[in-house]
Amino acid sequence: MHSARLPGLRRACGFAAVALGLLATGACDDSTGSDRREVPIGGIFSLTGNWSSLGVTSKAALELAVQDANAQAAGSGITFVADVHDTKLDPALALSAVQAMRAEGVQLIVGPQSSAELAAIKSYVDGNNLLIVSQSSTAGSLAIAGDHIFRFTAADSLEGVASAALMYGDGVRAMIPVWRADAGNQGLHTATRRGFTARGGTVSTGVEYAASTTAFAATIAALGTQVRAALATRPASQVGVYAAGFDEIADLFAAAAADPVLATVRWYGADGIAQSGALLTRPAAVAFAETVGFPSALFGLDLSARTNWEPVAARIQQRAGAVPDAFALAVYDAARVAALAYLTSRENVGVDSLAVRYAQVAGSYHGTTGWAALNAAGDRAYADFDFWAIRPSGSTHAWTRVAGYETRSGMLSR
Repeated sequence: MHSARLPGLRRACGFAAVALGLLATGACDDSTGSDRREVPIGGIFSLTGNWSSLGVTSKAALELAVQDANAQAAGSGITFVADVHDTKLDPALALSAVQAMRAEGVQLIVGPQSSAELAAIKSYVDGNNLLIVSQSSTAGSLAIAGDHIFRFTAADSLEGVASAALMYGDGVRAMIPVWRADAGNQGLHTATRRGFTARGGTVSTGVEYAASTTAFAATIAALGTQVRAALATRPASQVGVYAAGFDEIADLFAAAAADPVLATVRWYGADGIAQSGALLTRPAAVAFAETVGFPSALFGLDLSARTNWEPVAARIQQRAGAVPDAFALAVYDAARVAALAYLTSRENVGVDSLAVRYAQVAGSYHGTTGWAALNAAGDRAYADFDFWAIRPSGSTHAWTRVAGYETRSGMLSR
């Protein structure tokens, strides 16, 4: 894990310090409300569909953030409530959930998880006075300045650089990508391809599969052809497969295990599969992942924020029954920043003003995921990455951190 401290700022601004400072300012420039009010903070997560491993911990993180915000806001006249909807990672369901919450008066929603969902709701958000804060969308195509969409993770360009650095550092010189056909994973594939070729590596055409794919025989056959072509000119130690997808990667691995050639090269993964609980439930997929290495990139936790994230992560795990990753912790931070933005005024606030205040609060907020400053496009300005791989853990297997990448220095650590 790496530190991602902002230049010129000190770590003194923890939760309480930020909150007390904002409550002291108490600006009321858009006064339209009463002395006491209830403020909903929405959440749209995949609770029962693909990538539900993140959705379940995200829900717990949001609920705990609201609980903590209410303890902090006692006496302010504001009570926060969590309003969570299940999207099943389906863009159409995400849009329906956003529309329903907007009709109920929700102004700010944390989520959705995927860039495909975010792209599906963007037009509605732009025209209907909503503020969206995604914890895990990375598509560069959604890095747009001036809209009401913020993201508490970095755009795909930074992750692509990190993944390319790890592959090239491992001696891989030929990459064969396989990726899910949605905005986020397409963006990660493009960014990683760009980063790898910039280092001097070569990248095959690769294989894209539809988001609805459940049988991967054809995908694996096409991938196997390209891997064999690369092996015709290079040793196996210089050939790597890069996979960008969600929980369906478990099915892809189960299919890949039937082709012995695919197990002779290294495999690498993107953030949508890193720490996936679904993959751990499939013995064939676990065996294949262990054989091919499969370090998968994930937005990294800030070591300087350990005293912030350790207790919150433990509470999320107790509530959700699953270990949270950095994306789930980003939900906690996103909701805490939302509460603090509301607390800068004792009265109702419009969405335009709320968005300005949100970005201002984020700029000096040091939470469970470190400094939360946003760039001009509303995405996280600073991000390092951890790489997680499936390794033996006692009598079973677990995701284990095996490497890290510090974006500002360009340094790998193992």
